[in-house]
Amino acid sequence: MTNVTKERDYFRWVILALISMSHVIGASAQYGINTLAPFYQDDLGLSHAQVGLFFTAFFLAMTSVSFIAGWLTDRLGVRQATLRGHVVIGIFTVSASLAPSFIWAFVSFFLAGLGYSFLSPSSSKGVMGWFNRSERAAAMGIKQTGVPAGGVFAAVLAGSAMLLIGWRGALALLGIINVFYGFLFSRLWRDSDKQRPESIPASITGPVAAVPLDLRNLVFASIGTAILLLGQMVLITYVPLYLKEGLGITAFWASQALAVLQSGAICGRIGWGIASDRLFRGRRKATLIIIGLYGALLSCMLSLMTPETPVYLILMAIFFSGFCLVGYQGVSFALIGELAGTHRAGIAIGIMMSINSAVAALGTPLFGYFVDRTGSFLHAWQILAVAITFAVLVLAVFLNDSRPAL
Repeated sequence: MTNVTKERDYFRWVILALISMSHVIGASAQYGINTLAPFYQDDLGLSHAQVGLFFTAFFLAMTSVSFIAGWLTDRLGVRQATLRGHVVIGIFTVSASLAPSFIWAFVSFFLAGLGYSFLSPSSSKGVMGWFNRSERAAAMGIKQTGVPAGGVFAAVLAGSAMLLIGWRGALALLGIINVFYGFLFSRLWRDSDKQRPESIPASITGPVAAVPLDLRNLVFASIGTAILLLGQMVLITYVPLYLKEGLGITAFWASQALAVLQSGAICGRIGWGIASDRLFRGRRKATLIIIGLYGALLSCMLSLMTPETPVYLILMAIFFSGFCLVGYQGVSFALIGELAGTHRAGIAIGIMMSINSAVAALGTPLFGYFVDRTGSFLHAWQILAVAITFAVLVLAVFLNDSRPAL
């Protein structure tokens, strides 16, 4: 192994840490919406459906521009796309902290979502360039742990800061951190040789362009993973309210339960990624089907919880729900990236995020609507289990197994 190869082998882990931290910081602003929900819901006079609509706003923005964000990432490069994403997230998260009404907050979270739409395509493109296909699901899983880690970070930082400076100050703090990290990332990032912006147009117009994107598999993979994302968003949005109202747990500790959920997600994203690479030998479809089956079962288990259920059983169900329904994403990003190839990973991830975000934007407040209409979380959890089972069927029947692309 030459010195250059050794240096690259070492530096790719630095790159992975930088990408993962980008997700931590970006997701902390996103999950601040959920962590602080028990506090701003009463302050702003919001219903359960309106709380869900904040995530709808966020994902509606991602639905609107993810395709464009992916396209721009392929042309701007990872550095510039990530910088723009963090700055936009930060500015409009601070704006949301100033909200006097539902409409102000809704618009602010929508605009923050525009910035967030750049982070997944740029980080996935970074992994595709720096890691070989035999390691990509694990690397994707590791970098995707930044998202649930951002939830833990938000739960700990925002939850604690709220006690000192209120929910508005805590949300503003998360926005300021995003702006700072955007410039830090820009300063530290280095492209691999095949990721340099000046090399991309030639690559896309060369032999790579002769092979069309596998749109059929991209669409069906995106539909299946969209419903898994819906399960993730429902958990992250409604677990604090479910614990507070359905199981009688205090608002503070209900918000801290997100840390348990996200801790399970961190373990899942690494564990499922390694399993997909090693145990399933790159078979992303089989891995996602198994995850979905466990996720449907866990959603049914949540519907059976009562105030008399032992706390340790509640926490176990929440942890393993995070392990599956929030922990699946490393495998899904590896699947999409490999269907498209390194040079077009940005636009492929953009397509997936557009479909995923549309389903999450519609489904998350719909879950809240069922809770409002029935006065209980029981049937809402059961409907979610049915939806996840449908996702498993879509993946099993319509998605063709493909060997990983370079």
